[in-house]
Amino acid sequence: MQAKALVLVLSVALAGCQTQSGDMEVAPVPVPGADHALQMSNTPDVEYNPDDKEDRERHALNYLKKRCPAGRIIKESVIETSTSDQGRPARSYILYVKC
Repeated sequence: MQAKALVLVLSVALAGCQTQSGDMEVAPVPVPGADHALQMSNTPDVEYNPDDKEDRERHALNYLKKRCPAGRIIKESVIETSTSDQGRPARSYILYVKC
């Protein structure tokens, strides 16, 4: 399972039409039913908790709104990467979006 997630992360990172903004990366993805894969780290921000599923999904769909106005999350993967300096788990979330 982790190997599949690593392959996905690498393919997202190497995708030709990738855009990047802060701790978020988005690219078209060849997963059945998904048009985009949005990878985001769990770096908290003002009024945003990336470890809260509803917050994360709202933030992701808002980020993709121009590109995918009727987007919906169809799947999510979590990659545990390490532990931050504050002792909280460092994670990356990959949200698969269907337009």
